[in-house]
Amino acid sequence: MALGKNRVLGNPATPAAARPHRVAIASWPTTIEDVRTRSIEALMDHVAGSGYEGCEFSTVTFERYFPGASPAVIARKGAQAMARVGLRNFGATDHITDEEMRALRWDDAARDRLKPIIDMGGEFASYQLFLHPDYLNTGGAYRGDEAYLQWCADRVAKLREIVWDHGLNFYLEVHVDRMTEDPGACCRILDMATCELNGDMSHFLARGFTRGVLVDRVLKHVGHTHVRMARKLGDLSASVPDPRADWDAEGVTWQMFQFMMPALDGGLSSRTIAGESGPMHLVTDTLTQDAVLVPLYRAMARYADATAQGMQMRIESPSDLRPWG
Repeated sequence: MALGKNRVLGNPATPAAARPHRVAIASWPTTIEDVRTRSIEALMDHVAGSGYEGCEFSTVTFERYFPGASPAVIARKGAQAMARVGLRNFGATDHITDEEMRALRWDDAARDRLKPIIDMGGEFASYQLFLHPDYLNTGGAYRGDEAYLQWCADRVAKLREIVWDHGLNFYLEVHVDRMTEDPGACCRILDMATCELNGDMSHFLARGFTRGVLVDRVLKHVGHTHVRMARKLGDLSASVPDPRADWDAEGVTWQMFQFMMPALDGGLSSRTIAGESGPMHLVTDTLTQDAVLVPLYRAMARYADATAQGMQMRIESPSDLRPWG
């Protein structure tokens, strides 16, 4: 069930529990220089041809195609480009630094960036809120700074209200170098500013954070997700040359699916699973990587659809589900 003023997205004419999950591509994979990104038409043809149902893009994604244009113009042209191939924009992710959140009227700037999201058809805003530089790379030392955690929660609560006032769903992204990177600190912020999370759980999986009451609580707050293959105690963005073989061998594809199952149980309020493989580490051809993983994203969607309707799928080994047939 969605928290606060978040709602189950999708076709409002369909009962909430029956609204299907959609597979989208996030903006980061589209930043590579590639024949598929040389024009907005080429990018949209690739996205539609790869089997995605939509996108999670902000106007920043399209700035390269419309140099000098205003966010309003970019939003209009971006929406038209997606509609040409039968796609829509489900929402967008915004990034706000610690320094920006300490500036006078920082919230006005955040508010201004919501209109282009709405103009492009988006129904949610997800946020990466940066840690203070003093707490970067400190192994979660900020979890003991109650005053700082209260400051973080105040920013989350302010953003949450702004987003809800615009009729959008609000998500706070789980991410390294952000105020959600440490499970204990993240849960304390949730105590003071309850919200749903954008569970990019690769950030936990790569560091071996896979169990315990704190991890369980984070997973239960996930209402949206970015999905990237991660190697336990290894690459945050892992390459998967042969996903079918990797799945059968209980590799990174199976490990991510298994880890995400508690988050997917009952369905995501965003009804969106966004692929986001990089570019990072050994993943350089990120558009191809995400495209071959669309069957995995669809398997996650099927699992979430079933559990949203009260039907429990028994998936205990790779042989119980065959994303690639």
